[in-house]
Amino acid sequence: MSDTKRIEARLEQSLQNQVKLSRLDRSFDAAVWARIEAEEAKGVVAAAEAVPSRAVRASRWLAISNSIGIAVTLGVALYFAYGAFADMQQPVNIGFDFRMPVIADDTLQRVIAVLGQLLGVAAVLFGLSFTSIGRRLRTSFS
Repeated sequence: MSDTKRIEARLEQSLQNQVKLSRLDRSFDAAVWARIEAEEAKGVVAAAEAVPSRAVRASRWLAISNSIGIAVTLGVALYFAYGAFADMQQPVNIGFDFRMPVIADDTLQRVIAVLGQLLGVAAVLFGLSFTSIGRRLRTSFS
């Protein structure tokens, strides 16, 4: 055995003799689990008694407004889908005279082509904004 290993062994033995650890048994585990359960019980009671925070109230209002928006969107979509697919000869009377304007087919095709290209460019720019180049461009313009 080399001198360094012998010295390390004596130092290790000396350290073990100086540090006395008590044995951890089941009573220690039971005490720790009892404290954890008591803390959890306090947290549940405190959460039940707590007043909703500003963020919670805001999220409730956001959920309510989203629900209203979804209901209105579904209503409008169902109304127009019913009108488009019901083969109705008579227009629905909604209280006022509402006629859709007539647009020429070639004009409609040009508008659709331009809007499709604009939508594609907007989608590419939006995707680009999440890259490092997009972040640098945003910081340079702001």
